[in-house]
Amino acid sequence: MHRWWVLLHIAGAFGFVMAHGVSAYAVLRLRKERDPVRVAQLLEMSSSSIGVMWIAIGLLLVGGIAAGFTGHFWGQGWIWAAILLLIAVTLAMYAVATPWVKRLRTVAGAMAEGSRAVSDEQFGDILRSRRPHTIAAIGFAGLLAILYLMIFKPTLGFGGVPECPVGTDAITVCAFDDQAFVPGNLRLPANEPVALAFDNEDSGVQHNVAIYEDESAEESLFVGDLFVGPETVTYDVPPLEPGSYFFRCDVHPQMNGSVEVA
Repeated sequence: MHRWWVLLHIAGAFGFVMAHGVSAYAVLRLRKERDPVRVAQLLEMSSSSIGVMWIAIGLLLVGGIAAGFTGHFWGQGWIWAAILLLIAVTLAMYAVATPWVKRLRTVAGAMAEGSRAVSDEQFGDILRSRRPHTIAAIGFAGLLAILYLMIFKPTLGFGGVPECPVGTDAITVCAFDDQAFVPGNLRLPANEPVALAFDNEDSGVQHNVAIYEDESAEESLFVGDLFVGPETVTYDVPPLEPGSYFFRCDVHPQMNGSVEVA
């Protein structure tokens, strides 16, 4: 289920970028216009995308909040930083854009109807404002920072990767998402069978633990059965000779680590 919520979150983000892209293009294009009618049309095109943009934001938030629960992210610093940054960027863009757009819409509408209260030079000064570039810079920098937080998931001083419980009768490894095992390094005793408990906490997602001779994953030493979380399965790993090996999830190769047998 986690992946479906992530998909909804990404779909909302994609819809937001598409809808807001229309508005961004229209606002940036205004600097080259001097015809009040054309300016009014561009502003109308910009405002017409707002409804779709808010729907996309709604999908983005619903998917992101749900994925935060299914992915066990709410105890981690990066998700709170991303939310605060999203709020800050939204408020900053609104504060910078709204007064300028309202003024321009009023002036362009009046001039299109024949009013001469504002001269062409004054109208040009409004259109030449650097405000659109400021708005674009805030939005781009904010989006880039949020993407960094989502991809790299820095702890920012609290939270981080959940702890994997230590088993009493078995060595335990956990999966909380499709990015990494916890822990990423396993220590197994040599020349004796081992009970390896795999705690798959990734709801609705299939994982396994497979041990290979090296990172090429060409020669397998043990391949555990795939199963969907949340569930814990104890694998019976056969005796291994002393040495360093490689383990991974066969469905998500980015989930991998080292095995020290001694």
